[in-house]
Amino acid sequence: MNPSPNRWIRGVLWLLAAIYLFNGVAMFFFPSTWFFRLVPGVPETGPYNMHLVMDSGTFFLGVGVGLAAGAIAPRRNAIAIVIAAVASTMHSALHLWSHAEGLLSWNAAATEIFGIYIPTLALIAIAIVVYRPAAAVDVHAPRAA
Repeated sequence: MNPSPNRWIRGVLWLLAAIYLFNGVAMFFFPSTWFFRLVPGVPETGPYNMHLVMDSGTFFLGVGVGLAAGAIAPRRNAIAIVIAAVASTMHSALHLWSHAEGLLSWNAAATEIFGIYIPTLALIAIAIVVYRPAAAVDVHAPRAA
């Protein structure tokens, strides 16, 4: 028996919320560790700026909280999922543009693919699903046992 779309959506949202929250905590509370040791490829983005890393951490914390709210009640908190999808899309676009302009190399491609682009595609897909009519997929109703 396949899990309902409701379970998959909530599971992916919880996973992404945890990743965003972990990243935000690391950026805000341990900015130099995050910059120099935690995420491959970050030092090539430019000189270390503690304030900028901590500012970015607040973005990840806010999006993570929104994703957690979305995981609790996807349809009711669909706007939080859409905001996360838009923020992630802009983050992805910035990285793609940076590569196109030669500002970043693909040395840390796996980090970007699994840490930026795949989560963005997942959030876009989930945002589309939660805005479908309730008859198509009801992500708000609990699954019958």
